Parts: sequence; C-alpha cells; structure tokens
Amino acid sequence: MTQMSLQGPKVVAAVQFEPKILDVRKNISTARDLAFEAAAKGACVVVLPELCVSGYALKDAREASACAQTRDGYQTQAFLEIARVHNCHIVLGYVELLDGKLYNSAAVLGPRGLVSNHQKHNLWANDHLWAEASEAVNPVVVTRAGRLGTLICGDVENNYRKSYKFYNEGHRFYRYGSVDAIALLTNWSGEFGYPHSSWVSLAEQVNTNVIVSNRVGKERELKFGGGSCVVTRSQKVYTNGSSFVNEAVVGGIVEL
Repeated sequence: MTQMSLQGPKVVAAVQFEPKILDVRKNISTARDLAFEAAAKGACVVVLPELCVSGYALKDAREASACAQTRDGYQTQAFLEIARVHNCHIVLGYVELLDGKLYNSAAVLGPRGLVSNHQKHNLWANDHLWAEASEAVNPVVVTRAGRLGTLICGDVENNYRKSYKFYNEGHRFYRYGSVDAIALLTNWSGEFGYPHSSWVSLAEQVNTNVIVSNRVGKERELKFGGGSCVVTRSQKVYTNGSSFVNEAVVGGIVEL
C-alpha cells in the first residue's frame, strides 16, 4: 500500500482510497487507518480526498443531509487523536451543515482540534444538486510544513467565480508567495495525464508546494483516476507513477 518512506520534519502525504457512497462509518474507518499510517511514518500534513466521508456522487440534498455534520462534529473529531498524538495536521473532505445550508467542505485538524474550515467556491457536476457555492474567505494555517492553504477540486484555478459577491477580476484565493503549501482535495474524474497540468500550474502560479489527494474507483456514473501526488515549488513531482488506481499513501518533501 505504502509507496515510499515518510521521514523528516518537512514530509507531507496525500492519501487516496475509494470512499463508498453514503457509508460514512466505513469511510471514516478507512480514512483513519490511512491517515494514521501517514502520520506514524512522519508526515506533518496529511491530506484526504474531497468528500471522502460521504462519497462524491450525491444525488440530492436529502442524501447530502444524511451524511452531513457541523464542522466540528463527530466526523472531524474521529481524526483528532491521530493529529494530537503525532503532532500533525489532517485535512479531510466532508458535507458541512451550516445555518441550514449544505457545503462541500474541508476541515483542517491540528494537535489541539479544528483549526480551520474551507468551503468549495466553484461547484462542479453533482455539487450543483445539493451544495451552496461558498462566499467565505480561504484561511491560512501555520503547520510544521509552513503556512498551509486549502482548495477543493474546481478551486484549483485559484480564482473566484464571477457571481461571487466580492468578485474582483484580479482577486485570487492565494497570492504569489502567500502560502508554503496548499492542500488540494479532489474527486478528479475522466481521463487525464499525470500529474494534471492544473496541479502543476497552481504550484507555479502561487510559488508553493501542492499536496493533491484524489480518490479512486467508480461511483454511480463517475470514474476516478487517483494519481495523488506532491508537487513542489520547483515543480518536482512525488508520485507512485502514472495512472495508478489503488489505495495509497503518497509522501513527498516540501520545499520551504
């Protein structure tokens, strides 16, 4: 399962697996096992896929609601002990319930609990069937791998949609040099080359390391290709090779 040794203070890890649609309990169990493996081998930031707790291809708000939690609920709390014991940060994707609305979100847990939360701005495919497009800002968290930002799938373009209430054509989620690493949680479907050009472009545009976690397997009408990797500031890529589709922990050394 593990493709490389994760050693050293600046090591990060992208975790990929095949979440089962609507099976929150099983998904948490699988994600915790893999997050523990990465953290125990020295990763100071561990990134899990987009909506890894619920599965991605949710058909409507009823299905999404069945998997939802508030941002500091039991799903994120399930990873707290790993973050605490191993002094690391864990980023995971889940369905967030906030003020009666549902969001495609990512929680960032540190040794002392939930430290930030991110909501997807640029919705794609099944997102439109249940999720709200976020109007929130994207926080930055200080970790052992430096300043960490987080983006979710379609937000990889690093710009706000035109309908965003504070839209400004030159505005970006993260400016050049503003973060040392970005956790990119994805459910990247279809055929594409590895690493995807947009992942590498993000590293170059922001001058940062990008930790890409992409799920694998089939889910309803969608097929996901994995290819999780770490892209450094200089566009060096840590990966398991091209088009790998198995459950995996992919480690890489960030450039600070």
